[in-house]
Parts: sequence; C-alpha cells; structure tokens
Amino acid sequence: MFTRKKITLAIFATLANQASTQVYATDLPAVSVVAEAETAQQTTVDGKSLLEASNSETGTALRQISGVDASRMGGHGVDLVIRGQAASQLNILIDGAKIEGGCPNRMDPPTAYAEVSSFDEVTVIKGVNSVTYGVGGSGGTVLFERKAPIFEDGKPVQGEINLGISSNGLTRDMNATVAAGGQEGYIVLQGSKKSADNYLDGNGDEVRSSYESQQGHIDLGWTPNENNELRLSYENTLVEDALFEDAKMDAPLSDGTTTRLSYNGSKISDAIQNLEVDLYQSDVDHVMNNYEFRTATTRMEILSNVETTGAKVKLTSMIGHTQLDYGLQFESINKTATPYMGAILTAGAEMWPNVLQETKSVFAESTSFFKDQQKVILGLRYDAVTTEARNGNQMTYDNVYTDYSGNLKTDDANINGLLRYERTYKDNLNVFTALSRTHRYSDTTEQYMAKGSYWTGNPDLKPEQHNQFDIGISQATDKTDWSVSAYYDVVNNYILRDFSKNQPVKISGNNTIYLNKDATIYGLDVFGSWKTSQHVKVGSILSLTKGTNETDNRNLSNIAPLSGMAFAEYSANNWKAGTRFNFAMAQTEVNAEYGELETVAWSTIDLFGDYQINKSIKLSAGVDNLADHAYVTFLNRYDPTQGDAYKTYEPGRTVWARLNAKF
Repeated sequence: MFTRKKITLAIFATLANQASTQVYATDLPAVSVVAEAETAQQTTVDGKSLLEASNSETGTALRQISGVDASRMGGHGVDLVIRGQAASQLNILIDGAKIEGGCPNRMDPPTAYAEVSSFDEVTVIKGVNSVTYGVGGSGGTVLFERKAPIFEDGKPVQGEINLGISSNGLTRDMNATVAAGGQEGYIVLQGSKKSADNYLDGNGDEVRSSYESQQGHIDLGWTPNENNELRLSYENTLVEDALFEDAKMDAPLSDGTTTRLSYNGSKISDAIQNLEVDLYQSDVDHVMNNYEFRTATTRMEILSNVETTGAKVKLTSMIGHTQLDYGLQFESINKTATPYMGAILTAGAEMWPNVLQETKSVFAESTSFFKDQQKVILGLRYDAVTTEARNGNQMTYDNVYTDYSGNLKTDDANINGLLRYERTYKDNLNVFTALSRTHRYSDTTEQYMAKGSYWTGNPDLKPEQHNQFDIGISQATDKTDWSVSAYYDVVNNYILRDFSKNQPVKISGNNTIYLNKDATIYGLDVFGSWKTSQHVKVGSILSLTKGTNETDNRNLSNIAPLSGMAFAEYSANNWKAGTRFNFAMAQTEVNAEYGELETVAWSTIDLFGDYQINKSIKLSAGVDNLADHAYVTFLNRYDPTQGDAYKTYEPGRTVWARLNAKF
C-alpha cells in the first residue's frame, strides 16, 4: 500500500521566497474570451490570459474555448470533452509528453497534472488536422506548451507572480515563475499552490469540491546557437484531500511526476531542415477511499499506479514545393489498481490487472504549397498496438461476455490517413475541407477493468474507426474575427459503455460493460468577434453536437446540447470592463437506456474588468454568476449505477480578484 505523502516542492519553496504576500485564485468559469489565434478548427490562447480571465483549474479554464466542454464531479480534475468525445479519444500533450491518470473513474484526467498557469500557450485542435501528434485523437488534440525564455540585453533574470482570491469556497491560488540565462542557455523555476474549500451552488447548498494542490517544474535549456535547443525538464504535481460530490469516494492523494528530454534543431543539412526528438517518462500514484472524508459502513480504498514512457523522432525535409514531416513514435502505458476492503483493508483482486499497452508508430505527412495560397496535406500513419493484462483472470470476462475469446493479450495494427485542402483568399479569408480516418484503441478500463461482474472490461473490443469529414471557413481582419466549422463522423466499432441488461451478455442488471457499436457524431462550431469602435468589442460562441448509436437506434451518452456565450467589452488606455452571457439549451436527447439524466436550459451573467496599474502590475476582478443561478451543465457527472437523481451543480455567485506582477 502507498504511504500517504505530504510533499513541499523544493521549486515552490524557492519561488515562495520571492513573494511575501499570500496568493489566491478563483474557482469559476471563465469571464472573457481569450482567443489569440482562432481558425475554423484550431484555437491557440495565451496561458496567462486563461489564468487572468477564469478559474485556474485547467479543465474549467478551457471551457471558454470554442468547441470545448468538460465534465465536473468536484472542484479538481474537470474532464475535457471535444466533439462529444473524451478520455483516450483526445490526445493531451504536455510539452510533448503524455501523463495518464491513476483513477479508473477519472478523478485525475491528464489535465489534472497540467497546471494551466505554468504554460505559455494552449492549443486546442478539434478533430484531426495532422497525423503527427500521436495515436488516436479522433475527438481532438490539446497541446500545452512552454517556450524558451527570451532575455533582454542586460537583463538576465525575469519573473512573474500571480495572486488571487475568490469568495465562493474561499479558493486561494499562488503562482510564480523565475527565469535566468542568456544566449547560450537558461533555467526556469516555476511553482504554484492552491487551496479550495467546498463551494456553494445557486441554491445555497454546499458542494463537495475542496482540494489542496502544489505543482512545480524546472527547465534546463542549452542553446549553443539559434538553430539548436536541448531541454531537460522535471515536473511534479501533488493534489491532496480532493473531495468529489458525485462519486462514492474521495482522493486523499494524486501524485504525478514527469521527466522530459527534448531536442529541436533546424538547418540540420541540405536534406533535413528540422529535427525534433522527445523522450519522456511519467509516473502517477493515486489513492481514493470512502472513509477518510466521509462515513462508510464498509471501508474501501483503491491504490493505483500508472507509468507512461514515450519517445518520438520527427524530421522535416523540403522536396521542391512540398514539406515532408516524417518520423517514428513509441508509447508504453502500464496500469495497476488494487482495491482494499474491510476494517483491516485486505487486498482484493486487481481492478486494473497489471495492464501493459505498447504502441509503435511510423508516420509521414506532406504539405504541398501551390500558387494562389493553396496547399494540400496528405498524411499516413501506421500504429501497431499490443495490450496485455499480465495479471488478468479469464473467468472474470467469461462470466460476462457471451462470445469471449479467452484472450488476455491482443495485437492490432491499422493505417490512419488524412487528406486536407486549404486556401487563403483576399482579405485573409481562409477555407478548408478534410477527410480523415483515425483508429482509437480501447483504454485499460474499457478492455480489462476487473471489478467482478459489477464493472467489467471487454478484452475482445475492436478499435474505433472514425471516418470524418470536416469543412470550415474563417477570417481575421482589423475589426472582425470569425470562424465556422462543421464535421460529420461515421464511427465503426464505437466503444459503448452500457448496462448489461440492454445487451446480449450473460448477466442482466445495471452491471457496466463495453461493446462495439456503429455510431454517427456530427456538429457545428461558430466563433465571432467584432470591434464596433476603437473602444468596444462584442462577440459570441456557439457549439452544437449530435450523436447516435446506429446499431441500437439510441442516443449516444455525453453529448452536450447547444451552448454558447455572448460578450461585450469596453477598453481604454489602461483599463477594461465587460460582461458575458453564458447559456445552454435543454438536453432531452439523452441515452435513457443507460440512465442518463435530462437537463433544463440555463443562463448566467458574468462581470469582469482589469486595470493596468503600471508597466509591471495589473489588477483583475469580477463577479461570476451574478444572479446566483442554480444550474448544472449537461456533462457534469453522476453515477447511474447508484440511482443518483442529480448531477453536480456549478458554483453560485462568486466575487474574485487577481493581481499579476512581472519583474
């Protein structure tokens, strides 16, 4: 069993000495649009803008980006959903590395270990626009990226401190970064610390959502010249005492570490223009139990460990007017989860029975540039995936699935493809259309979960095959910035989570099982902003997704209704003020067979503003959910196997403030 740890990060301790002021942050949805680069399929935002404008919990902060939603079951670990897809249907890359959460119920998705305040940029790609990022990613890809610091002449040290506080649940947050270096190298030290109490929803009811977290990273960079950069980094994120409203357990500990080594070189030779090498290893220890923060008749604790190792080499060459990106990639994920029950907490059979999944890939993507600002992208990717439950028990799965093959080890290999056309017309009008085929392989829970017959993975699952059509148009001018994109995804072998009573298996009841089905997912994303005058800017976001289980003629689960926001901002020389109207329509097209709950329409109003005190210091403040409305977003979690009659409510009215200082 794991020994519960109380770690004070050395990095954070170093940075804390830079500031004697206690620091705070908010625990609410975002309050302004922060899009820095918006196209019809991809959005890049400045990480610090996300921090200034919204809740610093990563999943919640990213909700403000067009086409991104998330599922809440507490205050931490809000889980991303893009195009109705989540979990391993999304690629989450943290400085080029992957980290896998340790909770089978996703208390700690990868974003729980991606402290948004520590990143320079966050890029959200909806759907597939490249085959080079990694295996899967049918729903989208999220890139958290840190850039090498740039130092002014005569100023070898620079830094930034963010302090904030929110009234609802008294959420407190501190983040600080110090960088030192010059032309030939640098060191970056960054740390953050958060403390959140349970918040109140709009009804005045307390929602179990408190947590404590601390995070820090160190980057060591060597830049012998402008064409080469070698970076070694180490990162640790520790989340303690996290409570979850809509779960039967809480998480006393989630401890994740990642070590990375990366090289980026340009002008390598006449044949190779660029070379990128990424090596990483991450490790997560996760503890959850039902007795430390709540009363339990039978004590239960689950201890899990996840190790993820990866390597990627990507080269870039120019052949005439065609850019060729090609390379190799390897990924290994090992998951183990063991339950303990009773007064003495006796170990039971492993829920994740020491499952090892290894992926070996090769990819090539050509981008051909033509006249009239046209380009054609052709990508191919080959993935070979081997998965084995090394401590698995065949009887666990044979007791549930009628046609179980008896396999505890599977080998799959598939070719993925992308054909994409882009063109830029006058006035910076951009259009694109794309066809892609992507295979998404089952994760450890879907394939080998072994919680008796109550929750059982299916070793015989086939990989999902997503056949997507994308089309979009966008334009950015001095006064307007807008984009519209639509997609249609025909999914063969969609992996459906369902009750056993709905399917032809050996058991009947509310047991959780997984089967392949055929499905269709389609939708629309709209973004627009208009600078009506020198001082006034208005805009809006709309997102719509539909999903159908074609095999069973049912709605898919976790498909959010039409939602969006509208905003207006007034900016002067050194201050800004604005308001935002957030809304979602009612959702009645639910997967009722799996016990999914309908939700009513809701809307909230936020007020926000900031004041640039001087060149180095900025003060931001606002009120979220001004009318103290009681509401839930459709994706917020509940457990249908327990017969819960509600989803987790969002926070009620909250007043917040934040101070940003640079030196």
